[in-house]
Amino acid sequence: MGMDEPYRKIDLSLENLVIAKRIYHYKKINSTQQLAISLAKSNIDHEHGTVIVADEQMEGIGRAKKKWASPIGGLWMSLIIKQKIEIAKINLISVISAISVCEAIYKISHVKSYIKWPNDIIINEKKIAGILIDTNINNSKNDYIIIGIGININIDISKINLSVESNNILPIRVTSITNESKVKNINRFTLMKQLLRKLDFYLSLIQNDKYHNKIIEIYKKLSNLLGKRIVIYHEGLKKNSGIVKDIENGGGLILEREDKVEEIIYSGEITIREQNNK
Repeated sequence: MGMDEPYRKIDLSLENLVIAKRIYHYKKINSTQQLAISLAKSNIDHEHGTVIVADEQMEGIGRAKKKWASPIGGLWMSLIIKQKIEIAKINLISVISAISVCEAIYKISHVKSYIKWPNDIIINEKKIAGILIDTNINNSKNDYIIIGIGININIDISKINLSVESNNILPIRVTSITNESKVKNINRFTLMKQLLRKLDFYLSLIQNDKYHNKIIEIYKKLSNLLGKRIVIYHEGLKKNSGIVKDIENGGGLILEREDKVEEIIYSGEITIREQNNK
């Protein structure tokens, strides 16, 4: 599904932002992320800051190509970034995206959410949102970065759980903003405006090294991992385990392994273990 499919341009009155000059709204689409990647490849300079948003995704994807249930009632969007960012700073895109989601959810609903590294957003140990970052890197800098964000807003969670089970994915506990908040019938475009403002603000900071410590401090306060014993998996296989001692300036976990050696982890799937369950 591409730009020749029915869509409308929407104006959220965000003229003061660098991003979100063009917002393409689809009622139904296979994947906002795949369309954003296609646009980024075909029009390298023009589409910086373009947003693809859909009422419903038919083939929503999460990390490791897992299916992401995307029924009507959520915010499903992808943002195209053409801003040239050094490879050493690329991991910060995931960091600022997670911060932005947490802060936007709180702004709209007054519910505190937390970051389960690297890119899940949780409330009461249940997943409420996910982030997917796709990059194309050339000559030590990016040609494009696509930030994909899915947030469960006004959704019947039982329908998501049924969808998860039907696609043979390991059961996960999920929730939505309306399940966790006294605020009902949240307008997704209101949430989207807050989210885009946050993303625009933090994108303006990551180019300047002097702000990196501040960004990581915010991230740490929103993290649910510091001091926790975790197991890290890569492609479904156990890679390592230990205690999360800190988060370094690039967004990597500083893991104290069982042998007391510290290691920086930049990718993988994790589970949290109780301290007495080694």
